[in-house]
Amino acid sequence: MLEPGRISVRQLIVVMLLIQIGDMILVYPSLIAGAAQQDAWLASLIGIPFGLFTIWIMLQLYKQAPGLTLIEGLSKIFGKWMGGILGLWYLFYFMVMAATIVREAGDFLTTQILPETPIRVIHLILVIVLVWGIMHGLESLSQTGELLIPIVVMFIAIQVICLLPQIEVARLEPVFASGARSIAAGATLAVAYPFGELLPVLMLIPYALNRPHRTRDLLMTALIGFLMLTMIVTVAVMVLGPFFTQHSIYASFILSQRISIGNFLERIESVMATIWIISTYFKAVIYFYCFVLGSAQLFALRSYRPIIVPSGMIIFGMAIIIAPTLTYYQVIVSKYWIYWDLTCALVVPLCGLLVCYVRKRWKGQRLGENSRH
Repeated sequence: MLEPGRISVRQLIVVMLLIQIGDMILVYPSLIAGAAQQDAWLASLIGIPFGLFTIWIMLQLYKQAPGLTLIEGLSKIFGKWMGGILGLWYLFYFMVMAATIVREAGDFLTTQILPETPIRVIHLILVIVLVWGIMHGLESLSQTGELLIPIVVMFIAIQVICLLPQIEVARLEPVFASGARSIAAGATLAVAYPFGELLPVLMLIPYALNRPHRTRDLLMTALIGFLMLTMIVTVAVMVLGPFFTQHSIYASFILSQRISIGNFLERIESVMATIWIISTYFKAVIYFYCFVLGSAQLFALRSYRPIIVPSGMIIFGMAIIIAPTLTYYQVIVSKYWIYWDLTCALVVPLCGLLVCYVRKRWKGQRLGENSRH
């Protein structure tokens, strides 16, 4: 294998949780509230079974080619040529996702924390850190995730607890006011973003030690991460109201600015921003790793290390050209991104399972005919 490192199931779970939280902790509340208004919490909960089904489909696809990454498994399932085309499709997806996350982090820092800093400087620093992380390998990344995940979870819990005095349950009423169509749209977003963007797990599973109940543990991790995001959405609606949650791109950051307990514990948004940058970094670095590793596997390279720096340069350029402005990204790009996530996470894996099923039935019929003759 191109990746000599090995990780435990616990480390895989930690990385998976950080991918799921990632940038969603910043933008998820406004996305869901934009579709379902005060019913955002309900839309998020409705998306749970469909999201877990999406993860289950991904894991079933991996079982059709155990021990192989997504890029390698596609060639085995669909054949050399079709698998190669789909491999290029997923490599492009990984590359654009990494660049998009870098752009999101840059937009957040330059609009909320460092308004006088050029966004290209922020992007350059982030890409350098991404390249540095990939050069240290998967084991180092997963071990760092183990150290940082308790801090991320702790500060999320602190934010929610500190906002409890400002909660107004009445802001969730009336229930179903947005209508079934809006709630369904919000549930679709809930499936596509937090669950659909867990696709890199299929690139990491082959390097994780096989243990009993691994599928169950991964599904439970996805559920826990999603419940954390749902909790943030619910708190945002109850504190800010549906209108301000919908129109605040970084609703979680606005929530942290609202924290004030006894005129003592306040102005902690910079600390919270650091936590969000950590989770966003891990999501970006894993997508970047999947792009680099998958490229080396698809083109049969001996090592993925020689292409790390050139790939980082591509990510840096893509982060700039992916959208001219933050408003364009929020209004135009995000509207259609959901279809790309669902296609990569659900449609293609379902097609792969269908191909495997037809192939097994066809082989079974051929064996039956040969035995009769």
